[in-house]
Amino acid sequence: SPAYGSPALDELNARQPQSAPAAEHRMQLLMVQRADGGLTIGDTHEYEHPFAFDTVEDPYEHLTGVVESLLGRPLPRIRHRWAGVYAQCTDTRRVVHRQQVRDGAWLVTGPGGRGMTCSPAIAETTANELGW
Repeated sequence: SPAYGSPALDELNARQPQSAPAAEHRMQLLMVQRADGGLTIGDTHEYEHPFAFDTVEDPYEHLTGVVESLLGRPLPRIRHRWAGVYAQCTDTRRVVHRQQVRDGAWLVTGPGGRGMTCSPAIAETTANELGW
């Protein structure tokens, strides 16, 4: 993700370059075991407008292969897929856009696909900035 860009990440990529599919589709391997034992696996990113309205199988086949090599076994059938479009703050000096929309009401939006990862820190920072 562009929010995680840094000289340290550039150095890591120079030492351990990403595969062509991973770089092309801006992949990040995320894997979470669900309460039922299933896995949520992802994901790919697209940042250039206009966004494609469809999903392409090649990147998902690549991710499946990487996960299977890490787990040492084939994955079961994929039951669900989703494609999300997330609002992303374009001001590179901050992760989210904060704006008071009326007395006592604030709009906090734009973390892109980082909301699940960063929401506790976004909430804490917002509360601190607003003196809550």
